Amino acid sequence: MSKPARRRANPALEIFRHHIGARVTYTGTTAVRGAVEHGVIVDVDHRMVYVDYGYPNPVCAELGNAIATHPSNLRLETAVAQLDSCDHCGTVAERPGPVLHAAR
Repeated sequence: MSKPARRRANPALEIFRHHIGARVTYTGTTAVRGAVEHGVIVDVDHRMVYVDYGYPNPVCAELGNAIATHPSNLRLETAVAQLDSCDHCGTVAERPGPVLHAAR
């Protein structure tokens, strides 16, 4: 699979790719325990979103403060997360995770 094809393979990653610099909330295991982490998207590759949570990466020091986070564990903090479309990039703002739409 070519690099451009890999980038298009996951629409959730594409949303985050268009919002580098945006604030996100980590909704993984810490959210279950009551703690919430906030960070800023610094990069996106073909699998992961790299988020600066404000502290050094404990595993890979060469990444600085960027920590690889799976997109299903993140939510955008901007209005994009609540609306059906994104004015910034013109794409549908799909939240990674189940979204239930009302019956029509």
